[in-house]
Amino acid sequence: MTEQATNLRSATPLGRTILIISSGIVALLLVTDIVTLVGEGDPARFRERAAATVVSITFTLALGLLWFNAKSAVMVSVIPMILALITGHYLFSLLVVPLLLGLVTLTQTRKFSFRYLGVTLLWATSIVVIRTYDVGFLILLVPLIGIAYFVALFARKYQEQRESDRRRIEELRRKQKEAVEAERKAIARDLHDIVAHDITVISMQAKAAGFSGDPAVAQAALKVIGVTSKEALQDLRVMLNVLRSDGPATRVDGSLVDSAGNAASSLEILIGVEIFAERLIDLGHPTKMTVDPRLAALPQSAQAALYRVLQESTTNIVKHAEQNAACRIEAIVVADRVLLEVANALPRQAVNQGGEVGGPSSGIVGMSDRMAAFGGTLSAKRVRGDWVVRAELPAASIDRARKEADQDTGPAVKS
Repeated sequence: MTEQATNLRSATPLGRTILIISSGIVALLLVTDIVTLVGEGDPARFRERAAATVVSITFTLALGLLWFNAKSAVMVSVIPMILALITGHYLFSLLVVPLLLGLVTLTQTRKFSFRYLGVTLLWATSIVVIRTYDVGFLILLVPLIGIAYFVALFARKYQEQRESDRRRIEELRRKQKEAVEAERKAIARDLHDIVAHDITVISMQAKAAGFSGDPAVAQAALKVIGVTSKEALQDLRVMLNVLRSDGPATRVDGSLVDSAGNAASSLEILIGVEIFAERLIDLGHPTKMTVDPRLAALPQSAQAALYRVLQESTTNIVKHAEQNAACRIEAIVVADRVLLEVANALPRQAVNQGGEVGGPSSGIVGMSDRMAAFGGTLSAKRVRGDWVVRAELPAASIDRARKEADQDTGPAVKS
């Protein structure tokens, strides 16, 4: 229900329904009065009934004006109140005045309806002042006015609550739709990362096995293919589980579990650094890695995002880096930032040319989106003779308790 409603056409269905019913009843009573007036043969009684009919007509007119303008209806209703006060014909007002007050309270501003309540009470009091012998009518009219006002207030509050609930439900549906869309994009990114990295490795190893002519090399390639395909299947199986839970992932007896004790995946960043560093080494890229054990306290969703950035970055190294290019992976906490850097040496020709290497690929855009979701940033550019992908997250996303417990633990360096 809005505070700006000025007529019943812009009001709620409840207000319109009440007005339709009450208009029908009042119209029927008015027709009855007119028929009785026409059939009256006594001149004195005819004049008496004519006065009562005039009051009824003006009250009916005021009620009808509610369809068009409530303020006009209120002003017009004062006329039959005065006529009723003068003529002493109050019967019709017992129905119409409470109806008018209730509908005005239901559809107009609280300030406006409260003023109209004051007008009706002043009118009811004036009846006793002018016609002291009509005190019985006042005893009947005032409770009807009070009931109409407070019932309308209750109905108005109920309608406003329903409208508020409706808007809240619509907002929740909108947010749910956005969340579903965001989750679909996240799943699509995860699938891209899994396919892009693992299939690239499998493809390159298959080519190496086919062209090497050395059974030992072919056997080693097949081993890498087997391990990579197994990890790809594992990633696909646990991807939704990672998205579902946001507790920190920890290692227990060589396996990964989340804070709820459910099986987790290899999306833990510490494990990821080891896996991808070893994979780069197996593919002929000398790799140095630096990891900070405090990263184990990151929420699992943040670890998954860093893991995917690491996966995409190493996939690009496998695709584009020169054979035997030296690589570096760093996952550390520095001051108030969590840093992940993946670097590979550029070919001498690219170093001598200067400028940026390549453009913003869809993979880089996806990695940037992942970091932005956690309030972080991502850059991919040449730094001196290396191509460096650098992801940063706020260190505040680390679990406080785990961070304090591991405060004295330094980074472990391994080449």
